[in-house]
Amino acid sequence: MFEDFKNTLDRCHSYKKSLKRLDINQESVNLLREKINNSKHVPKSLTDKQLLFFLNRNRCDIDRVATLMENFYKNRTLVPEFFKNRDVFSKEIQNCLENQYYIILPVTSKNQMLFYHSIKNTDPNSYDFNSAIKVFCMLFEAHACIYGPLSEAVFIFDMGNISFRYLLKPSLSSVRRGFKFLNGANPIKIRKINVFNTLPLFDLIAAMIKPFMKPKIFERIHLFHSNVNFEKFHESDIPKSHLPKEYGGTLGTLDELQEKTTKILMDLRDYFILEEKQRELEFEDYILKHPKDVKCYD
Repeated sequence: MFEDFKNTLDRCHSYKKSLKRLDINQESVNLLREKINNSKHVPKSLTDKQLLFFLNRNRCDIDRVATLMENFYKNRTLVPEFFKNRDVFSKEIQNCLENQYYIILPVTSKNQMLFYHSIKNTDPNSYDFNSAIKVFCMLFEAHACIYGPLSEAVFIFDMGNISFRYLLKPSLSSVRRGFKFLNGANPIKIRKINVFNTLPLFDLIAAMIKPFMKPKIFERIHLFHSNVNFEKFHESDIPKSHLPKEYGGTLGTLDELQEKTTKILMDLRDYFILEEKQRELEFEDYILKHPKDVKCYD
């Protein structure tokens, strides 16, 4: 099974090219592997590609990266509602992809990940908070598989179809767990959060999430009401070349871009299934017999 997972990762971004682009040497990867060797939560079967994903976050502080990885995998074990049963063809994930928009947009000129999310179906009964968080986290990993590790992300959220009933959907414990992961276990630095159509509910949402969100992250939220000047937004924030047509962009429509992102997730189905098994199983015997198989030589 582990060999299947390694083969799946080998079809993703080039490890050697990512090392060069990030200016990270193999010695740092090896040092991180030694550092997490005695971890209680981090799988010992992680490949070099997987280690690079975390090392890119704090490359100059191996101890800090090791702590991040410990928190990351501990959360994935203790919060199954976000990180378990990630088969793209499952009913809950398909429901998300059919009723909400989850879109991977082109990498920005500053080499940042760019994601879009909004509600498509205005019926709150079509929305499940835990499943939505699960799919959103899958977007990060899908992006890393395609483009290789990038340390920063920019988000675009549109609240246009959110009603008050949507705010009643998530439980307080789920919100708390979600932000606990975001604050202490997220390997991606959030550079900016653009929120469109914020009136009239954003104040309520802000009151709900602010106690759980780090102040420095909350300060990176930028609000745009319904009368946003898109020409100005294109000049100062995100160019037309990186946006859907609904936002004055030159990319496809939201539906077209959603279809492309859904295909990306479906193509990575094996990755998500095998990554979950990697976390659940111990590969001690396999690693002892095949120590070189946790390396990437592409």
